Amino acid sequence: MELANLVLIAYNRNQKFVEAMSEYGKEPPGLFPDSVLCCDSPGFDDENPAHCASQQYKIATWIWSTEQMGIAHAFRHRTLPFGFVAVNELAREVFIILRGTITSSEWRNNLIIVPKSSIDGAANLGKVHAGFSRIFSATHKDQSAVHLGNVGAPTGDFYGAPNDPERAGSIKDYIGKAIINADWHRKGYRLFIAGHSLGGALAMLSGFNLLTHDYETYKDILSICTFGAPRVGNRDFCSWFDEVDLVRYFNTEDAVTAVPPPTANLFGSDMNESNNEKVVALRQDGYRQFNDMYGATKGLDYRPGENLSDEESCRAAYVHTGEHRSFTLNKGSVSYNHNMKETYREGISLLA
Repeated sequence: MELANLVLIAYNRNQKFVEAMSEYGKEPPGLFPDSVLCCDSPGFDDENPAHCASQQYKIATWIWSTEQMGIAHAFRHRTLPFGFVAVNELAREVFIILRGTITSSEWRNNLIIVPKSSIDGAANLGKVHAGFSRIFSATHKDQSAVHLGNVGAPTGDFYGAPNDPERAGSIKDYIGKAIINADWHRKGYRLFIAGHSLGGALAMLSGFNLLTHDYETYKDILSICTFGAPRVGNRDFCSWFDEVDLVRYFNTEDAVTAVPPPTANLFGSDMNESNNEKVVALRQDGYRQFNDMYGATKGLDYRPGENLSDEESCRAAYVHTGEHRSFTLNKGSVSYNHNMKETYREGISLLA
């Protein structure tokens, strides 16, 4: 619950920032302080944390991300808060906290489900969701370059960080500076990474970034907790977490946890269960019609007529990993079933 409450803080600060910038064009003072209050109570409310908060967390850095906006906004870009790195000095714990999807640009990236190498030029380290990887790695400079390529000349940020180097990096950069450069493991600190939805996917990429930097160090001090997270990578990617404390909370009624599709391969060896060619053809036709109607494999590495072997398909598939903790709460809508503040915290309480 403590991690879930910290994620709420990340959501709340982002929402207040967007509301103020959209309405007044000005950032509210004190929105990104040097410390925050939190606790592990289900009654925690970031709007009024003092009434039940029992711990103070020193902010090592607020995490920012710059997104490319669409044609309706003349392809401008804007820089938004995405979370923070915080330190509980009393407990000797460090937290990387990442919020979930809020903007339309983030939703567009969520739909870029084609797999890419987790590290460019190193395909053997696994493949990951290209849209999540883009959000994780894009800097203000990267997004500015896209902006210039679309409109030919700068028209200025909607709100951004062109003159603020503290907000111009990527999520990956912030975590590298706040964690890797700080050598927390040498000081006896334990490291926690948590995120909801897209933030859960980015939590996995954050953990992978640390593990590929120094596996032996981080596997022993790292704990990752995701809430309502989608699939992020294939089996080779997930194997990096085999020795890591990784817990995945999910609502069985939450559609987000079922994407991207686990595989793009329509037909496996099970289609040969019948020797009757007409039966096999009917079954295959049913799969194809379902795929054509719902676009189940759209955007994935699937080419009609290509049948991968079962082993090849498994290696290419997106998979979940870690210890799975599920609950079942149907709130009557896709958004409410996925909601962090209400549904997931209620689910955590049920499991507790």
